[in-house]
Amino acid sequence: MSTEIFLPKVELSTYEPSKFNNDLIKTTIVEHFKETGASPLETLVRMDAIAQLFDGVRGELRDLVVDELAKYPGGKAEVLGSEVTKIESGVKYIYDQDYAWTKLNNEVESLKYALKEREKMLRTINTAMVDPETGEMVHPAPRVSTTTFKISLKK
Repeated sequence: MSTEIFLPKVELSTYEPSKFNNDLIKTTIVEHFKETGASPLETLVRMDAIAQLFDGVRGELRDLVVDELAKYPGGKAEVLGSEVTKIESGVKYIYDQDYAWTKLNNEVESLKYALKEREKMLRTINTAMVDPETGEMVHPAPRVSTTTFKISLKK
């Protein structure tokens, strides 16, 4: 019995980019593993490596793409049925030159620190106890988490 996994072959140079095609390929891959019971681990590791590769290429090409988009009206280009648009992202404002903002921010930071200290205490107690300041019962914070996975590629 062959253990070879038959998944859709995607050629980057001929791929028609669309949400529909992405969803179709995703569904085909997921259904394959659900129907066959085959382990998705090798495929997932390969796909994660490719995702990291594409993210790296995207980052390295950012300046070239922005320069190229400057040649198009409004910084928009139609490519393979998709719109590539120059945008401003990660916009930040610097408020610390304003006295009132700085004063309010210091109060907020002080409260954040007090909250972190309280959270630390609630994580470390093992049983309910009485708060000496308020007389109220204080209970340990329940721990909740989501089980997932991470992939660490070799160098």
